[in-house]
Amino acid sequence: MVGKGGVSLLREIERTGSISKAAHNLGMSYKFAWDYVSKIREELGEVVSKRGRETGGSSLTPQLEMVLEIYEEAEVEVRNVLDKYEAKLKELIGDP
Repeated sequence: MVGKGGVSLLREIERTGSISKAAHNLGMSYKFAWDYVSKIREELGEVVSKRGRETGGSSLTPQLEMVLEIYEEAEVEVRNVLDKYEAKLKELIGDP
């Protein structure tokens, strides 16, 4: 559903309030970013909502925010497991 690059894009959309600005800041084309958001929308339904007239821009829906939080939590857990086994391997074979 989402991966590291997608999470970066979606977090940047949240930060900037703009798909266009997020794409620019991450060095990707607007079309690529728009297509990615469209793909996520097909899987989850509406994921980016328009802010009010005065604030403008886009924000992530609460559902997508929860998806990203779960992804980021899992990423931390996976990193911790990998670090644990990397330490065991270094202990076994030494640190090159």
